[in-house]
Amino acid sequence: MLPVKLSRQFNFYMKNYSILVLLTIFASSSGLLGQAGFGTLPLLRKDNSAALTGQNIKSGPAYEQALRVYNRLVEARGDRRYPVPALVMRKEEARVAQIFYDDLEIVLEQKAYEVCQSFGDHADAAIATLLGHELTHYYEKHAWRRSFSAEYRDLPVGIQLDSLRDDVTNETQADYLGGFLVYSAGFGMFDQGAELISRLYKAYGIPEAVSGYPSLQDRQTLSKRTTEKLQRLIEIFDMANLLTAVGKYEEALQYYKYVLQRYQSRELYNNVGVTAVLQALVFFSDNEMPYHLPLELDLESVGSRGSNDTEQLRRDLLQEAIHHFDAAISLDPDYAPAYLNKACAYLLLGDPDRAKFYAGVEALQVARSTKNGKTEVDVQVLLGIIAAQAKAPEQARSLFQQAAEQGSTLARINLDVLDGKTSPPIAATTPRGILEEKVGAATMTDVAFLPNYIDDQSVLIAPNLFFRQDPGIADDSPYPDARLYISDHTDEYIYSLFLQTKPGYTGTTALGIGIGASYADITANQAYGKPTKTIETTTGQLLVYPKVVFVMGPGDTLERWVLYTLDEGG
Repeated sequence: MLPVKLSRQFNFYMKNYSILVLLTIFASSSGLLGQAGFGTLPLLRKDNSAALTGQNIKSGPAYEQALRVYNRLVEARGDRRYPVPALVMRKEEARVAQIFYDDLEIVLEQKAYEVCQSFGDHADAAIATLLGHELTHYYEKHAWRRSFSAEYRDLPVGIQLDSLRDDVTNETQADYLGGFLVYSAGFGMFDQGAELISRLYKAYGIPEAVSGYPSLQDRQTLSKRTTEKLQRLIEIFDMANLLTAVGKYEEALQYYKYVLQRYQSRELYNNVGVTAVLQALVFFSDNEMPYHLPLELDLESVGSRGSNDTEQLRRDLLQEAIHHFDAAISLDPDYAPAYLNKACAYLLLGDPDRAKFYAGVEALQVARSTKNGKTEVDVQVLLGIIAAQAKAPEQARSLFQQAAEQGSTLARINLDVLDGKTSPPIAATTPRGILEEKVGAATMTDVAFLPNYIDDQSVLIAPNLFFRQDPGIADDSPYPDARLYISDHTDEYIYSLFLQTKPGYTGTTALGIGIGASYADITANQAYGKPTKTIETTTGQLLVYPKVVFVMGPGDTLERWVLYTLDEGG
């Protein structure tokens, strides 16, 4: 019965799957075109005689657009442990884009920017891909071995280190993790990577085959393969978010940790912590915590603990959660959700003083300084809960009312709890159980009877736990209007199913709810009534019912919904 908040950085519901992945070659660039120091080579390079160099561009629409894209990438990465490289736009035709470590700057050439603009509505995604690739080189420290070996070039160890470089591996990782960074920043998946590479080669007048570089054809093939691998990682993250939304916390942790092994960010550490808190709440009675805490899960396993001591188990989970929130804060001290979530964990640990400090001081100050209005309102909600638990109902009422006046549905729910007006939610059964929900022609009964999935898109998440799916794009797919995700426990012969409407779906639910419906439309008594759980997002909410999840976006309107069934027999 807990609301959680999902940031658009990883909001699997709200993004179009569009991002581009490129492959470049990592090589020594000492003295490259007059640029001193060491760095990474870009996608391509004109020889010195053909290169056109010029001055930096520090203003104007092109620079401002590139800077907006770059700042979103830096914010999505959320790693403030190191200084952020400066973005430089340069009027030249030499290297497309490149990071220079000595000057701590990333250069994007005007010519490359113009090629990205040729992709129209996807121009930002193309720009983000070039810049995200270079940022990944920086955060993953890909230049370390080259710099280190250069210092010992005259010794056998230096020669050995230099010979062990795997440039292609570094570049493929920059494509892969850079692509996830672009996705997490909200630019989506772009499937025209091979075409972008081709246009860059043509615009720069580079031959298809250049000595010391892979051919254009090889780059295009590698780009497509890396994009497919990236798509799997995003889908696994999506599944983790779905499992969290419907209360499969231990399973969700397995999915999150799979992603965390490959990509680290403040949001991922935060999500693992939130999931541990949610798992701990399973062991709290309604009397112990009747209110709905404003835990914030960023979208945009616990496993068996071997203990029958419920109190110790939930304390272990909450302490684990705090460690994960601290990891998120260590990456970015200005990440307000982690402070708020840490406050929630301390309240559940029976330490309201620390909870009040982390909410009313740390989270509130950071939320205000970063202009995070949603988190600022959620802080008021938590302070209201702390006051209510401290037997100060009037103070709690005032805080809840202030938050409610700023549009917080969560505050209104907690006001009802404070006033004793709670009522059992209406289950999302359809006109009193007569009709069954479906997407297109597919019902969950049909899906559960014989789930269809694409075998070569299956991924082993943990021992005996597989992620499977049918993206609904094949001509013979039984789900042309949806995507089917499956979490399959092969040792227990059970699985959980999620059938999601695709963007732009024009159908309606069994009760006539369609894209664009409001919160009031969905929660009306003649419709679905109060949800069993409300999940706050930076752009809206998730309304969770026993068999369906409604995804609300900006303007309090429905963007899509997900039908689900859990623990079916295999």
